[in-house]
Amino acid sequence: MINSNEVSPVKMSQEQKQDIMRSILKEESMINITLKPIEQEVFLTEDPQVALIKLKCFQELINKERLAYAEHLAEVFEMIGDDAYRNLGFILKQFVQDSYSIQLSIIRQLPLLVEQIKKRQSGYAELKDHVLPFMNIFIMHEDFDVNISHQTQIKKEVLTQLIKIAPFLIEQDKVDTILAHLIEMAHDEKNNQNRMLAATTFGQTASLFSMKYCESYICGELLALGIDLNEFVREKAIEQLPNLSVCLSEKCIELKIIPSCEDRLLQIKFACIRSISGISKYARHNLKTTKLIPKYLDFISDQNKEVRKTAYEYLGEFISTIKFTDKDQQQLETLLAYYQNQLDKNMNMMGVDLVYKCAYYFPGVLQAIGRARWLKIQPLYGFLLKYPSDKVRISLSQSFHEVAKLLGPDLSKEYLITVLETLAQDKLQEVRNGIVVNLSKFISIFPIEERDYVIESIYQTFQERLTQMANSPDYLCFNNDTIFFQIAPILFKFCSDTVAKVRRKASKNVVHLVETFEEEGEQRTVILEQIRAFSHSKKFNQRQSYCWMCYKLFYRPDFEDLFFERLFELCRDPVQCVRLSAITVIDKFIQKESFSKERKYLKYLLVQFIDDQCKEVQQILTKYNFVIQKTKKKTLSCRSRNSGSSNGHLEDIPEFDEKIEQIRKTSGKV
Repeated sequence: MINSNEVSPVKMSQEQKQDIMRSILKEESMINITLKPIEQEVFLTEDPQVALIKLKCFQELINKERLAYAEHLAEVFEMIGDDAYRNLGFILKQFVQDSYSIQLSIIRQLPLLVEQIKKRQSGYAELKDHVLPFMNIFIMHEDFDVNISHQTQIKKEVLTQLIKIAPFLIEQDKVDTILAHLIEMAHDEKNNQNRMLAATTFGQTASLFSMKYCESYICGELLALGIDLNEFVREKAIEQLPNLSVCLSEKCIELKIIPSCEDRLLQIKFACIRSISGISKYARHNLKTTKLIPKYLDFISDQNKEVRKTAYEYLGEFISTIKFTDKDQQQLETLLAYYQNQLDKNMNMMGVDLVYKCAYYFPGVLQAIGRARWLKIQPLYGFLLKYPSDKVRISLSQSFHEVAKLLGPDLSKEYLITVLETLAQDKLQEVRNGIVVNLSKFISIFPIEERDYVIESIYQTFQERLTQMANSPDYLCFNNDTIFFQIAPILFKFCSDTVAKVRRKASKNVVHLVETFEEEGEQRTVILEQIRAFSHSKKFNQRQSYCWMCYKLFYRPDFEDLFFERLFELCRDPVQCVRLSAITVIDKFIQKESFSKERKYLKYLLVQFIDDQCKEVQQILTKYNFVIQKTKKKTLSCRSRNSGSSNGHLEDIPEFDEKIEQIRKTSGKV
């Protein structure tokens, strides 16, 4: 017999343990290389200590395993805990000399990692001392042996992720880690890509800094790039002027930004035209009328055809940024005349893009000029509707309700009903969808007393959409009689649909019916009886729909009185999917509302599933074991109700249709 006192454990230092782990990893990698499997799966270890050692010995792992750890770095850090963050700097250095794909994966993981770091007490120090220096390495690193496109992409990705991290930094650290490096890149005369990237990032990051830094540093650097010798650098710089204008004073916009929108080079003129509309959003009205409108009119009358075409493309956007006053009527008429010029055959032959931009910004132009000038641009609207381009008609159909809202009910009734029917019957599905999706918004612009007339006018054309609206809260724009006689029957039929997704969506919208008919009356009684009838149905899918209805009905104070008992009984339903739907609905509701005093019945619902054989049900119950055990000791006294109030045969919902017919006859709604 061995005496345990004579055996002493081998004591090893941390370095010896790491050496042993390295040798094991080397042997594993040699075995993997030797075997060369066709498809080698890589699994992340669940042991925090092993995972930490693998991150420390990252370069010893095979490529596929390195890539797996790189793509899930934030998850691995969360699993390891404090030990990982204590070695954060050392671990990040492992990736600096790695392959392009692994570097890209690590950089994309950094915002997730920072989300975890900022929750720690020493988080800001770890972010400043380790994460930011790691990112700066890639911004400033120049390696002529590496693929230039890969190097540019890495820098672009680092700057993108740095913008996401920047809101967590104090301004001085933003200046030191972002602005300082961008200025250095902007002064790199040997590398055009660096200057282009700096110009783009100046505009993207301007909103992160105070006006002091924007006007003192960013504005000057971006304007300097705007007169760079390289035309592509100049183009990128001018394109970012609208983003910079958000953060500048109106005086700075007047003295520095607007004068920079000039260049003889064709490519730069295009960039200037695209930028003027963006700058106009942030310039004061006086600058728009005295500086920007004359400048834009110069572009629109330029000798070069391509410059004129680009100016026409962005004209609608430019007009939509100006609120014209009585003093500006002459300028408005001039711009409007150019905007109407797109009816000219020679003008619209310039391309589909020009006509598409005209259609896209049409609501904005109408808002700027007001409904009083609708008749001036109404012929242009008619031209756009007939233009033989799919994307033009799609744009018009998606913005139709916005035009109607700007015109108001009277003009919409006179001019837009026929347009609505035309677009709704278009051969292209996307055009029809654009109209029908926003049909409720169109109807809602009319007074309640006129909506029935509008519905009658478009009913035949939009019967399909009215059916779709029954399956969403959009139907609330109708009056109660329309909802009861037209919408409710369709909605309940959706609740019995053969497709589960349709049933689920429709069932969750039933709560709006109950909310619509809050006042006691015959219509409310019929609606409540029909909801309860689903729970008594012989078809399992209708009983399942009742469970989904309860998901939204739970929030009502009268749920326990009206709907609780039947859900309680469905917890023991013979069909597994009904029981699973019931427990899923209960689980989601508990997660949102917990076990409040007003909803003690939730505990009793859970108890009904104790002996359920469904694995999914038992998985949900595990989180409520304590509550269930405590509740089992109590007895549930449930008020008995007459369950025969509904016959439960809902195959075609005949009972509901009959009751509606009776109410229609008695109320004269035939």
